[in-house]
Parts: sequence; C-alpha cells; structure tokens
Amino acid sequence: MITADNGLTRCEKNVINGLLATMLLASCTLWGCGQRGDATRVFVASSMTDFIEELIAVDGQNGSANATDVNIAGSGTLLLQINEGARADVVILAGAEYMEELNRTGDFHPPTEFAMTKLSIVIAPDLKDKDLTVRDLWSGKFQGAMCVLSAPCGQLASQYAASQNLDMADLSLEPNVRAVLAKIERGEVDFGFVYHTDLLSSTAGVAEVQGSGASKFSTSYSFAVSNNLKHSAQAQSLTNAITGEVGQRILEELGFNQP
Repeated sequence: MITADNGLTRCEKNVINGLLATMLLASCTLWGCGQRGDATRVFVASSMTDFIEELIAVDGQNGSANATDVNIAGSGTLLLQINEGARADVVILAGAEYMEELNRTGDFHPPTEFAMTKLSIVIAPDLKDKDLTVRDLWSGKFQGAMCVLSAPCGQLASQYAASQNLDMADLSLEPNVRAVLAKIERGEVDFGFVYHTDLLSSTAGVAEVQGSGASKFSTSYSFAVSNNLKHSAQAQSLTNAITGEVGQRILEELGFNQP
C-alpha cells in the first residue's frame, strides 16, 4: 500500500490541504488506505516514487509487497515525521545531509548509497517549441516553481540560483519535486526545477531548458534500515532488491546514475 503526505509544517499543510486531498484520493484509489501493524513501513523520497512502485511490483512476486506500506513525501517531511514518532522500518532519502541527520538519531543502521540524479530546469508543454534560455525565463514574463528549501530539490535549486545570480523570490514554493513537476505539466507555471529523472518520467510533453548548467548540481539517494525491525525478512528482501540486479536495472531504465 502506498500513501502520500506531502506537508511540511502545520502551516504549510493547511496551505496545500486541497492539493493533498486530491493526491490522497488518487493514492487510495490505486493502493488502498490505512496502515497495517504487521506491515513493513517504508518511507520514500517523492522523487523515488516510480522506482519504489516498480520495485515492489517485481518484489511482490515473492509475496513481500503484500506486507509493505509505503509513505511517500519530501525527504525533509519524512525526517519530520520520524522525529515526531512515526515508525519507519526502511527509509529512502534524497540528499546525503538528510541521511546523515537520520543516522544521528541512532535508530538506524548505517546507510547505503545506491543512486544519483541531476537537477534540471523544465518548461511547460505549451512552451516546449520555444528556444528559451534561463535569462528568458527570468525576464519577468514567466512564472516558475521550485521545491521548498527543506527538500533536497529546493536546496539544489537555491545553489544553482546563487551560481547564476538569479533571484528566486517570485517562484512558487512546492512541498516536493513531484508537486513541482505536476504544476509544470498542467501549465500552472511556465517552468520549474525538478530532477532529470522526473523529466524523463513525464508523459505530458514538458521539455528541458538546454545549456542551463543545472545538471552540474546533483543529489544522491541512500536507504537505511531500522535497528528495531519487526519483520526483518521483509525489509531484507526489499533492500536486497534495491541493490540487486533488478533494482539496478529499474534505476538505469528510469535514468538514475550510479553513486
């Protein structure tokens, strides 16, 4: 079962409540809702959504997916939930610093890094045929979006902006990278900062701004396993699948790089 909680602070949750309701309804329709006490709880960074769905579908052939609950959100949100007492058996986060923060709790085994992706600036479908540059996007005619700074994609976007002397004050702030991508796909914003792998996952006709230099900024993905597992065999099956041939094949197909 896969559920989503894309909120950050209580204030931000109230602001995006309508969006969350829509996303949760879609999630419930596909996967069912509620949490099972006997299930392995897997917390997953939102940019790994496609990967975890495909991996569990394959790993489900041995029955483990039937006992897995997946919680998808931004890495900062997942850490907040864990710090507030949420149980997580396996945690997959973007950004080394987020995993380091998780590791400092002492509740998880040392992390394993398994993938990387790069930053990308993406434009909406109705602009894909225009030869737009980064400077064009900052001309005042276009509306952009980025992740909040508590998400790794937001931090990368901020670092990129600093390197290019770009003012990000007018960009819409979204809870995670998939929320940014969704706004671009629907044409609610003209451009936004996502990961290259999110661009590859889109079927809406979005396009990448060429020559932006955004690809110089990358993030890594790691997983960590709880010290207090109730169902160690299920968690081990999942982590073996991540680092094994199947998981690595899925990552390659989705455009992720080796760390």
